[in-house]
Amino acid sequence: MTDYSTLQIQSIALLLLFLLIFLYKTRNLFKSFANKSLLKRNRTLKKLKRLAWDDFELLTMELFSKMGWKVLGNEKKGADGGVDVWMQRTSFTKKNISAIVQCKRYDDALVTIKVIREMYGLMHEHKVDEAYIVTSNRFTKECHPFVKDKKMTLIDGEALVKLIEKYH
Repeated sequence: MTDYSTLQIQSIALLLLFLLIFLYKTRNLFKSFANKSLLKRNRTLKKLKRLAWDDFELLTMELFSKMGWKVLGNEKKGADGGVDVWMQRTSFTKKNISAIVQCKRYDDALVTIKVIREMYGLMHEHKVDEAYIVTSNRFTKECHPFVKDKKMTLIDGEALVKLIEKYH
């Protein structure tokens, strides 16, 4: 059996610590590349509709981040209470603005007025300033009149593609 000196043990521990830090930083770097490339890899409506729901949320988070929002995401997995993304930013007047986002990645289904009304209720429940509903498809005809004069923004698939093109 070999006896190691205290200096050798400390050197090995330090080396292992540096190796763990390196692996952690490398993993985060690869994750950030994978997430950031979502906007560049999915610039057509057809590709957006083929994304998994969680990738659609990540793409939406990246887009809003590039639009100047501090994106907080959503730590809850599974039932999220209708809020997929929490965001904040500071306005020109230095006022803090908060917002929530609901993502609806649909192939053929339209986003209905029920979803819009729920988000309007969640805006008041969570006391946020704005709400966004983002879909890969379209909204039913009742949705647009409902959000008029409200701090709600509807982003359909075509508008989403334009925003991706602008901010990718």
